[in-house]
Amino acid sequence: MRVGGGFQNNNAGFNHKHLEVDQSALMKAFLHFVKAVFENTGQKKNYLEDGKQGRLQCLACGKSNAKFRSSKDFSDMHGLIMHTYYSDNADLRVDHLGLHKALCVLMGWNYSKPPDNSKAYRFLPADEAVSNQEDLIMWPPVVIVHNTITGKGKDGRMEGLGNKAMDSKLRDLGFGSGKCKSMYGREGHLGITVVKFASDQSGLIDAVRLAEYFEKENRGRKAWSHLQPLTLGKDDDDKNPNLVKVDERNGEKKRIFYGYLGTVADLDKVDFDMRNKVVIESRREHKGPR
Repeated sequence: MRVGGGFQNNNAGFNHKHLEVDQSALMKAFLHFVKAVFENTGQKKNYLEDGKQGRLQCLACGKSNAKFRSSKDFSDMHGLIMHTYYSDNADLRVDHLGLHKALCVLMGWNYSKPPDNSKAYRFLPADEAVSNQEDLIMWPPVVIVHNTITGKGKDGRMEGLGNKAMDSKLRDLGFGSGKCKSMYGREGHLGITVVKFASDQSGLIDAVRLAEYFEKENRGRKAWSHLQPLTLGKDDDDKNPNLVKVDERNGEKKRIFYGYLGTVADLDKVDFDMRNKVVIESRREHKGPR
């Protein structure tokens, strides 16, 4: 898997530990741990904050013990990274290296450079760090659509476009193969609709086509991120031309949708059931169902 520039392009003079193990097994471990790292929001936050919320446990050590009794923990990310890369546990060597890659992807670091106390492995161009995460897509493929909220109901809860209504709107745009699922929270509709596609190559093609449609309209991931932070459902939402378009002929107001291909970084945007069922695949390396 070519992530972060690829092993062949970095530090060619050394024997990288990732190349010393079975590549299929390493990929499997990496995809397992990258989901585990990203889907637990509290744990992920602690990683990103370098252990400020508490000591950091090694998920690879804990994999062989459900109660984590044999897990090692560390005060900061450097200690954990060094442990995962240089672990001398032969039985869990592939797991540790898979976790090492997963943690580096989360942090935006270069996992193809062996870690040492100089911490040079932490330097990776921002575009490569983003590319590493965006390569890791949810499977079956999904497109996450934002701004599907319609306002507050009489009970004060947020309301939004339902599944059938969104299915219809996407068909009108020429995208009829996906199935929509609205996301809900304590306050009601979250303004997020997940479009699920088939778990095969045709499903991936259709998902990418929809995501590219939003990107070409300048309503992709970056465009949506530039609108953050904002609280959808405010009384002045309909006055924001980035959120609502008004038909000059009849005065009808229509929500402007933003969307992008769902990646590992978006696991916190889907509900528990979907998060539990999806797996993570490399888009670059995808060869169909495993």
